[in-house]
Amino acid sequence: MNAEPLKQNNISVLPTLSLLNFENLFNVYSENVYGTQQNFFYNLISTVNIPNNLDQSTYTTYTVTSDNLPWTLISQKCYNTPQLWWLICCVNNIQNPINFPKAGTVLKVLTPSYVSSILQQINQVV
Repeated sequence: MNAEPLKQNNISVLPTLSLLNFENLFNVYSENVYGTQQNFFYNLISTVNIPNNLDQSTYTTYTVTSDNLPWTLISQKCYNTPQLWWLICCVNNIQNPINFPKAGTVLKVLTPSYVSSILQQINQVV
């Protein structure tokens, strides 16, 4: 197993990820199997900690309009990409993204400039 963690985009044999991808949160390790085959795996013990008392200038709100609206669709509506679903869950302290929000739920949605800052910080952390 490699001792030094890397991000997926720093490993040439793996596909390059968009800056928005959830997988960018995790370090990637590799392990040689029987000396020839190289396997890669994520260290899933990473979290994003967003303070509960966010400054109101860093977010807007979005009210869910119908039951069982997937997080990816909410992300598409708020950010014009389905890939930031995980950030909406983090900001709203959603522990289980398998459960979709109910109609009428008011969600905090980070402003694009704040999102950009967070994504840049995540990409710099190894």
